[in-house]
Amino acid sequence: MTSQNLSRRGFLGASAATIAYLGAGGPAAAADTTFKFITPFSLSLSFASVLFAEAKGYYNDEGLAFEVESAKGAAMASQMVIAEQMDSARTGGTNYIVSKVDHGAPLISIATIAQLSPFFVITSTENPAETISDLSGRTVGMASLGGSMEGTLDLLLLKGGVDPESVKRVKVADSAASFALIEAGRAGAFIGNTSSMIKAKSTGKGVQAFPMDDGMPGQVYVAREDDVAANPAKYVSFLKATHRAALEIATTAEADLGPILEVIGSMHDVNGLSDMETAKRDLATNAQNWLAKGEENLLRNIPDVWSNAVSMLHGQGMIGEAVDPKTLYTNALLDEALGV
Repeated sequence: MTSQNLSRRGFLGASAATIAYLGAGGPAAAADTTFKFITPFSLSLSFASVLFAEAKGYYNDEGLAFEVESAKGAAMASQMVIAEQMDSARTGGTNYIVSKVDHGAPLISIATIAQLSPFFVITSTENPAETISDLSGRTVGMASLGGSMEGTLDLLLLKGGVDPESVKRVKVADSAASFALIEAGRAGAFIGNTSSMIKAKSTGKGVQAFPMDDGMPGQVYVAREDDVAANPAKYVSFLKATHRAALEIATTAEADLGPILEVIGSMHDVNGLSDMETAKRDLATNAQNWLAKGEENLLRNIPDVWSNAVSMLHGQGMIGEAVDPKTLYTNALLDEALGV
């Protein structure tokens, strides 16, 4: 099924009161074969694990009728799951932990797809930023305000001893085209995902970038705790098919990724597929992140990473309580999917 952008009309806000209201709803709907997944932004090769699994028929093999849609930011994606409009969403680890600990979001991480932050600070070689402290006093563009990009930025600024208030934020598209704002002097940097960084660098316009490695779970798949408890089998099926697709992509040499990209393009309108060499580099770079903690940890929520994340966020005052990190995630579904 092709993706579609969700309108903000009727979208429930991200306030703590809204989260509490949604979390107090009735029991999860009865299980069926439909599995609805939502990405935080329009489709890119950052989301290739689910796009390839659907196009290749791996979800069908597991008995799932898979549907994918796109939100307008990580916060919106999570809210659609909380509102029982979606089964699972991809969101940033920092954003998820803050929403669960401080706002009671009734979610749980069922897998970590990007073991490191997938975000990069992108600047020009004429006025480069080489460290996070170089952003002080600059205007920084990002695809959503209040989402995982901004959460990652705030954490890194605090760790670097930089007042987050010293960095002005503006909303821009998460695409290589946003580099034009830097060229025009309207922004001093922008934060983009791996795909945006690869595409921007491929233009040869003097692009400089550095990764935003904040030590947090990079990007996670979240689901409602009540639905996971009531219908675990569909999440096991989802993770089994997604792991199969992600492993196939990640263990294929960059030069040989053409057929996989063609399969994705046969079902999904993904920007950038017309430039096959750049698309191969894009997909391979994303896949490196999936395996950053080792092939054995593909999709796994790594306990030490989550424990460090809680300590770090609490120490920086980004969450009010140093909760037991084991309450934030589960590996039971993945273990069952892989027969561990």
